[in-house]
Amino acid sequence: MCVISVKRVNIQLTAWIERQMSEEARMFQNAMTGIAARLRMAENTFLILVACVVGLATGAAVFLFRSGIEWFQLFFQEWLAGSVLAPIIGGIGMVVALALAGLIVGLIMARFVGEERHHGVAGILESVALAGGRLPYWKAPFKAVASALSLGAGASVGPEDPSVQIGANLGSWFGKRLRLREEHLQILVAAGAASAIAAAFKAPIAAVFFSLEVILNGAFETRSIGVVVLAAVISSAFTQAVEPGPEMGPFTYSLGNPLEILLFLPLGFLIGPLSALFTKMVYWQHDLWHHRIHLPRPIRTALAGALVGVVGLALPQIMGAGREFMNDVLDGKAQFAIAVLLALIVAKMLLTTVSMAGGFVGGIFAPSLFVGIACGALYGQLLQAALPSAVTTSVQAFAIAGMAACMGGVVRAPITAIMLVFELTNDYRLILPIMLVTSIAVFTAERLEPAGIYTLGLLRKGIRLPSGREIDLIQGVQVQDAMLAPAPTIPESASLLQLRDAFRQGRIFSLCVVDASDLLVGIVTLSDLQNAYPTDKGTTLKVGDICTRNPLTVYPDDSLLTAIRLMSANDIGRLPVVKRDSRHLAGFIGRHGVMRAYNIAMTRKVQDQQTAERIRLNALTGGRSFELHISNHSALVGKKLREIKFPVDCVVAAIERSGKMITPHGDTQIAAGDRLMMVAAPEVAQQLRDWAG
Repeated sequence: MCVISVKRVNIQLTAWIERQMSEEARMFQNAMTGIAARLRMAENTFLILVACVVGLATGAAVFLFRSGIEWFQLFFQEWLAGSVLAPIIGGIGMVVALALAGLIVGLIMARFVGEERHHGVAGILESVALAGGRLPYWKAPFKAVASALSLGAGASVGPEDPSVQIGANLGSWFGKRLRLREEHLQILVAAGAASAIAAAFKAPIAAVFFSLEVILNGAFETRSIGVVVLAAVISSAFTQAVEPGPEMGPFTYSLGNPLEILLFLPLGFLIGPLSALFTKMVYWQHDLWHHRIHLPRPIRTALAGALVGVVGLALPQIMGAGREFMNDVLDGKAQFAIAVLLALIVAKMLLTTVSMAGGFVGGIFAPSLFVGIACGALYGQLLQAALPSAVTTSVQAFAIAGMAACMGGVVRAPITAIMLVFELTNDYRLILPIMLVTSIAVFTAERLEPAGIYTLGLLRKGIRLPSGREIDLIQGVQVQDAMLAPAPTIPESASLLQLRDAFRQGRIFSLCVVDASDLLVGIVTLSDLQNAYPTDKGTTLKVGDICTRNPLTVYPDDSLLTAIRLMSANDIGRLPVVKRDSRHLAGFIGRHGVMRAYNIAMTRKVQDQQTAERIRLNALTGGRSFELHISNHSALVGKKLREIKFPVDCVVAAIERSGKMITPHGDTQIAAGDRLMMVAAPEVAQQLRDWAG
C-alpha cells in the first residue's frame, strides 16, 4: 500500500512539474515568436537570441546549484556530523552522515529518475548524435538536487558533470518548446553544455572547446562555434558578476631553465597509463556494484557513502571535489609528504569510482584534476630529491602540467584540458610544458585504452560514434576485417611449373612468395609467369627469380582506406598484409576484399541507423526499446500478434525476418528466428524475454 502511495505521489509530482513547465513554455514561446515576427528575424538570428537566453538561464541555474552544494555541506558536514554526531560518536559521525546522504540520494534517483542507459555526459553524447538532442529534461531538477546533496555531503565526485546536464537539458527544453529543427536543437544542447562549464569553472574558452570536442564530437562548424561561444560568454559574464575572481590563482610559476622542459617528458608517460587505469576503474566498479552487489539502490548508495566516510577519516582531502587540497598544493601553502601524495592518488581514484558506481551523482572532471595535481606534485618532489642542484622549476609547475595531462587522458579532450588549466590558474607562462605533457599523456593513454571515459560507456552499449558529422564508410573497417587469411603463398625455391599449377589449383592470379622461414620475400603474379616463359631460361628459373621483391605492405590494424589509397597511388590490385614490425604474413588484401569490406561497412551503417531509430523512439515515448530474438522453443512461435496478450503500454515497432524488415499488423504471424523490435516499460523486459524463450 505504501509503495502504491509513493508511486501515486511520484506520478502526481511529475505531472505537476510538466504542467508548470508547459505553461511557462507556452508563454515563452508566444513571446519569442512575437518578437521574431515583429523583427522578421532570420533563422540563425533567432537561434543566436535563444542561445543568449540559454546562456543566461544556465549561468543562473549553475549558481543555484553551487549554492545548494554549499547549503548541503553546512547541513551534513558541519551541523549533522560536526555539531550533532561528533560529541556522541566522534569522527564516525562523518561516516553516518555520508551514509544517510547516500540513502537519500539513492531514494531520489530510484523514485524520480530510475535506471539510465548512460551516466552523465555519455547520455548527452548519445542524444546529440542519435536522438536529435532530445533529453529527458523533466528529470533534471531531481538529478541536480541529488548531485548537490552528493557533493555537499562529501562524496568523491565533481560538480561539472551535473552542471553540464543542467545546461544541456535547458538547451534541449528551450529547443523543443520552440519547436526548433533537430540540427538547431543539437547546437542548443551544445551551447547549454558550454554555458555550464563556463559557469562551473569560470572558463569560457575551455567551455567552447569542450562542447566542440566532446558534445558535438569534433564537428567544428562556423554556425555551431558562434552560437556556443555566445552562450558561454554570457554565462561566464553572469557568473563573474555574482562571484568575481578566478577559481584558482593567479599564479606566477615559470620554468627555471628552458632546458628543464625535457624533465616534463617522463611525467606525460607516467600520467598516460594512470588516466587509462582511471577510466577502466570507473567501469570495473560499475560492473561490480551493478552485477555482483545485489542491493536496493538506496542501500547501495548508503554503503558507498559509508566507505567514502571511513577513508575520509584518514584522508579528508579526498572528500568532495577536493578543491581545498588543489588550492593548497598550487598555492604552495601546504607541503605533503611523498607517501601522503601516493595514498591520495590511490584513494581518490578508488573512492571516486566507488562513489559513481554506488549511485552518487557527480562527474569525473574535478577528480581527474585532483589526481593530476597530486601526481605532478609527487613527481616534482621526487625529481627535486634526486636532482637537488639541477632542478630549479617549482613543484607547483609540475602539478599544473599534471592536472591538464590527467584530465586530457581521461576525457580525451586535450585542447579542452589545456585551455581549462590556463583559465583556472590564470597563468599562461607554462604553456609549453603543459602542452607537451598533455599530448604525451593522451597519446600513451590511447595506446592502452582507445576510448575515453564518455565514449567507452557508449561502446559498451554497442554505440560507436565517428568523429564529426559524417565519415567515409570504409574508415570504420580495418584491413583485418577484409583480408584473405591465411595468405596464399609459394616458396621462392619453387619452379615455374609448380607456380603454374598453384595458379590453376587456387584459381587466383597472384601469390605471396616466402623464404624457408615463411617470411615474406615478394609477390608473384600471372603476368610475371607469362613474361618469363618466352625466355631461354624459362625452364630453369625459380619463383624467386621472377617475383617482385620488397613489395608494398599494410598492417592488419590499418584502416582499409589506407590500403585503397596505397593500391590506387601505385596502380596495383593487391597487397600482402604483414604483422607490425615484421615480415610474418597475416593475410592478403585485393579488390575482392575491398568489395567485401564495403558490404561490411554498409551492414554496420544499417545497424547504426537501427540503433539511432530505437534511441529516437525511446526519447519520444519515454519507454525502453528491446530486441527479442524468438527461439524455436518460444511460446510465441506460430501465433498472430493480435492473439498475444502483451503487457500494457507494450508495442511491437518492427519485425526483422531473414534480414528483411516487416511492418507488423494484427495478422502478422511470429516465426522462429524473428527479431522483434519492441518499446515497453523497463519492468516488463524480463517477462518479454521469458516469452521469447
